[in-house]
Amino acid sequence: MTTLRQRMIELLREEELDALDLSQILSIREKEVYEHLPHIAKSVAAAGETLVIHPYVCLNCEYTFKERSRFNRPGRCPRCREGHIRMATYIIR
Repeated sequence: MTTLRQRMIELLREEELDALDLSQILSIREKEVYEHLPHIAKSVAAAGETLVIHPYVCLNCEYTFKERSRFNRPGRCPRCREGHIRMATYIIR
């Protein structure tokens, strides 16, 4: 029997997913996914792998949230103040 984090790691090793995809596949809330991601990043780093994060991007002005250290979804763009933001995606390499 595998834990929730182990299942998330397996999924992220197979393909690039965002938090919403993970929540739907695993039948958990999106907020729970964000709570597990920092722990997953540490676990895979200890195994010599990396959790690669393709950052959030504003769909209006194309601002990229490169420096964002938190995993949760931003409310709106700091540049144009719009809320149309493409989800960050994650994959383990």
